[in-house]
Amino acid sequence: MRPEWQFRKMHPGEMNVDPIEGEFFTTEALGSITDALVRESIQNSLDAAAGKGAVRVRFSFFSVPGNETGELRNIYLDGLVPHLEARHSGLVEAPSPNADLAYMLIEDFGTRGLQGDIYQYDDLEDEVKRNDFYYFWRNIGRTKKESTDLGRWGLGKTVFQAASRINSFFGVTVREDDSVKLLMGQCVLRIHKVNGKRYSPYGYFGIFDQDLALPVQDSAYIEKFSELFGVDRSDQPGLSILIPYPDEDIKPLDCIKSVIKHYFFPILSAKLIIEVQFPQRRYLLDAVSVDELLNKRSFQESLGFRGLLDLARWAIRQPEESYFRLEAPEPGKSPKLRDDLFTEAQLEKARQHLSENKRLSFYVPVSIQRQNSKTFMHSGFSVFLEKDDTLDRPEDCFIRQGITIPEVTSLKHKGIRALISISEPTVSAFVGDAENPAHTEWERNSKKFKSKYKLGPSTLDFIKSSPREIVKILTQPKKGRDENLLRHLFSLPVDFLKQEGQDNKETEGEGAKEKVTSPVVDVGGLSYLQLHRIKGGFALTRKSRAEKVPKLITIWMAYEVRSGSPFRKYTPLDFLLENPPMKVLTQGAEILIKQKNFIKLQVVRPDFRLAVTGFDMNRDLRIKTNP
Repeated sequence: MRPEWQFRKMHPGEMNVDPIEGEFFTTEALGSITDALVRESIQNSLDAAAGKGAVRVRFSFFSVPGNETGELRNIYLDGLVPHLEARHSGLVEAPSPNADLAYMLIEDFGTRGLQGDIYQYDDLEDEVKRNDFYYFWRNIGRTKKESTDLGRWGLGKTVFQAASRINSFFGVTVREDDSVKLLMGQCVLRIHKVNGKRYSPYGYFGIFDQDLALPVQDSAYIEKFSELFGVDRSDQPGLSILIPYPDEDIKPLDCIKSVIKHYFFPILSAKLIIEVQFPQRRYLLDAVSVDELLNKRSFQESLGFRGLLDLARWAIRQPEESYFRLEAPEPGKSPKLRDDLFTEAQLEKARQHLSENKRLSFYVPVSIQRQNSKTFMHSGFSVFLEKDDTLDRPEDCFIRQGITIPEVTSLKHKGIRALISISEPTVSAFVGDAENPAHTEWERNSKKFKSKYKLGPSTLDFIKSSPREIVKILTQPKKGRDENLLRHLFSLPVDFLKQEGQDNKETEGEGAKEKVTSPVVDVGGLSYLQLHRIKGGFALTRKSRAEKVPKLITIWMAYEVRSGSPFRKYTPLDFLLENPPMKVLTQGAEILIKQKNFIKLQVVRPDFRLAVTGFDMNRDLRIKTNP
């Protein structure tokens, strides 16, 4: 039998329902049809991983001139055209027969392909084997994916037709279990009429057994199709999707940016390799090439993403013994992330690391209980934190099984970056059940989620708020009296800050002797620098035990304010370093820049010293350094 396009004729009295599944991928969190296509296609490939090394996905862009499209259109689109041109098809405009035939290929390798019985048309029996072919081609909004798979709603595949201007796509698959090669196509329109007959929205390209569409199995026919369209399938298991007339907003460079944004973690983990190719150009994205790619001019706007990539690369390398492992919240009660989940030693060490701008890794246990079950499933997730003074806002990224969940955020602390990785099967299945169809948000009050778990919403809140609560705990004042807490407030009496056994010393400046009291708390650079309070100002030197001396040091100064950042609220009316009564003296260092409230210093000798005086003695001063 010759393969053809066919839509099912509708019967009188049959419910009229136009497809709406494409609307699930218009969320603002995805940003564009490109983001939706990249996220869903790679997600399907990762779910189908054969478990033999990295999954490889290739995005290819082609265009055949209009005067050369005759054979392609006649063989593969001929029976489809009357339906595309139908008055109520839902298409804005069907492409002209003389137009160039643009098409896009999405091919994966290292996957198992669409396995399963090609004749199955329902799953209402109790014992039904997993059938990827059946759920891919014959179901919308229904799936038998496992609880740990990325896709959970059975809607991801609909992005292929949504990405086509004729709402159509073809699929060529080679199955891992039997090495059989299959070809099939699908088109999704609206209920429409052709020659006065009413047709269902869903049409298929294949061989037909009455109304049941079956895939083409003729190897010669499939080889001819693959040769004409450049499908690189041969005998390698996996799936190749061909999208004719792709949406004009889908551009190769945008695909690359979307891949980095949504799948940087499995790429850096060497679990995913992406290729993007179009005429005379090819880009490779793997664990090694990502940084080189971001340095190209086309991706300069993505450089702000570099900090998150650096943190992810560090997180992937962390051994288990480097984690701060918290205690588990009491099972059966709404979990709360409080400081009693830390030991005193953990708290002290973690606070010190954060103050010294060191990266931190935490393992957070959590207990999950299903409805109608008396047992708890014990699992956990990882939180990675770092302090970055260049950030003017908080930055956090939640990742489930490698895919980012872009609308989930938690942090409120400016200058903190966090990465939350959820990879263990139990907790991954838990948050996956709370995700919306586009996998961009966790919906704590959805019926599907609340009916499945005890304490589901509060446990989800515990996971979602974990980075915020950890930072809050690490930055809150210690209990009891803290002698060092207010050392950066210059207007306090000297006696209040003096520690037992510490006397004032005389230190030589350039042309003047100044009293040095106990050290003042520094905002940045604690590992290298020591800040001293002197009369009318402060002095900066190398820390006595520091092994390294920074070559360049930037220093900001500002008077304290009741709320907000003192450095943002600085005004030249407060003071100008270049004008009296301000004095800036140095030893073993050269001043490169001195203006307003800002000094840039080049260190010449390890025993350097900077002294700045002339500040208002009745106002509190804040110092920030960046070595």
